[in-house]
Amino acid sequence: MLMETVIVMPLLVALIFGALQMAHIHVARQIVSYAAYAAARSTLPLAPDKEEEEAKKAAQRILCWLVASPDSLRDGVMMPDPEAKSVRDRLLQFRVTKNGWNNEVELKFAFPLVMPLAAQIIACRFNPADYTRGEAGDHISTEKFGDEFTGPHLVFHERMSIPKPYIVKTEK
Repeated sequence: MLMETVIVMPLLVALIFGALQMAHIHVARQIVSYAAYAAARSTLPLAPDKEEEEAKKAAQRILCWLVASPDSLRDGVMMPDPEAKSVRDRLLQFRVTKNGWNNEVELKFAFPLVMPLAAQIIACRFNPADYTRGEAGDHISTEKFGDEFTGPHLVFHERMSIPKPYIVKTEK
């Protein structure tokens, strides 16, 4: 029985960590999608010159829940901080474009894969060298983003478009 346990336990642990990491990725993808929506939604009541700045703040307020870092300590408690360096650095791309009545927000966010063993397996699977769809290098990042985490990051790319019900005009 001991021999069976020794043989099966590593596989079982890898499956458990893999399931936890996949659930973590699913939740993170939903949060990144909601951050793009919140950024697009925040542009609706604003004049065109203020849209980009306010949209980025709205996205960072949502994305800070995905990254807890030592630079967001408040009285010994780690709290989400939208202005934390770890959030700003992992927001790889942010752009607000206007197409007539539509405001489109596009963002790329590097999400840290934190589960031991599962993160390395997932990063190996999405190796840009053997990944045939999409642009090479878009799915996994091994950059360091200014904190202690040195593992792989899964890069989420989200777009959200919301039509403005009205256009704010400035008087000339």
